[in-house]
Amino acid sequence: MKEKLNLLLQSLETRHSNPIDLSLKRIQEFKQKLCLDPKFKIITVAGTNGKGSVCFYINQILLHSNSKIGLYTSPHFFDFNERIVINNKKCFESEILEALQYILGFENSDKLTFFEITTLATIFIFEKHNIDIAILEVGLGGRLDAVNAFEPDISVITSIGLDHTEFLGETLEDIAVEKSGVMRTNKPCVIGEEHCVDILKKQALEINAQPYFFNKDFDSNIIPFDKNHLTYVQQKNLSCAIFTLQQLGMCSLISKLREDLLHQNFFGRFNRISKKPEIFIDVAHNFDSVKNLVQSLLELSNKKTYFVFSILKDKDLSSILKLFSDLTCKFEWLVAELNNPRAQKITFIENNLEKNNFIFETTDSIKKAYELALKKATNDDRIIVFGSFYVISEIFEGNYAE
Repeated sequence: MKEKLNLLLQSLETRHSNPIDLSLKRIQEFKQKLCLDPKFKIITVAGTNGKGSVCFYINQILLHSNSKIGLYTSPHFFDFNERIVINNKKCFESEILEALQYILGFENSDKLTFFEITTLATIFIFEKHNIDIAILEVGLGGRLDAVNAFEPDISVITSIGLDHTEFLGETLEDIAVEKSGVMRTNKPCVIGEEHCVDILKKQALEINAQPYFFNKDFDSNIIPFDKNHLTYVQQKNLSCAIFTLQQLGMCSLISKLREDLLHQNFFGRFNRISKKPEIFIDVAHNFDSVKNLVQSLLELSNKKTYFVFSILKDKDLSSILKLFSDLTCKFEWLVAELNNPRAQKITFIENNLEKNNFIFETTDSIKKAYELALKKATNDDRIIVFGSFYVISEIFEGNYAE
């Protein structure tokens, strides 16, 4: 069944010459065809970085309620059903396949993009399971993203950064407008972004939404346990999650919240998977997320560090690499080109590393780069694996704990 689902998903991913085609027209048409009219509460989470973390925190807190919780995120690391989770259990491949095949049976379904059809399938499955609350992570932008075809009871905007500029606009202001599309009239929008405040306020005012800003309307004191060992970004994301649930009237859940929540590792978000050598994996893949990664490294003890790295070609590699000039530890790069049509060419990565006078070694695959890091590193050294979801999925292939 898994192989059958994967074959169908591969065909859906490649059938469009332009797989990213932001529009709500197609999905709204199919929403009506499929009679999708969710009665469950919807929390929509948008943002350049941090949306996955906020979704994770909200889900973990809600698991302690008596509600049935649906979680929809993207992309996945190893298996597609990581994207569709109900009460922390991945949906069965057979159920996803059945939903996709049902949707594909309708006329003009071939016009739907990959993300549109998988979003429709997710809502179809959530309705079938009669869930109480859905947490929906926006794929790209907000205003024209497929997730935005479904009306949220509350929305979250975690951050605004210069990413996917070819689709969302060349400036932070343009991108802020796109992200603000998840706001709704007379409904709350929880905002972690701290720089594009004026434009977000303006967008909220135009539709009479109810914006709540981090460090203005709420702050990290909302966290009901000692937060000092959390990074600033972790505190902000957790605060946004807590405040969101408070706005939904779930204050009793928050009062019972304990630090145990954070002991549940959010995979790929600065996870330490080994102590000797110390190994961290992180999906940091754009300027802002890598900046957060570098800041986290600066707060750790000084160790010889090996960066296992590759990146997609739509990222600002030059600006990203300059961030590492702040590090005081000795470090070395082990790089390769990803096995992905969107991968940045290895020659481009090499040229940029040379411009920064960084020591590096190139391998045939990112998995070989990781294996080389393991050979080079002593027990006192550190390995950082980052650059993309695809870096981690190619290296570990589902066996990240080994």
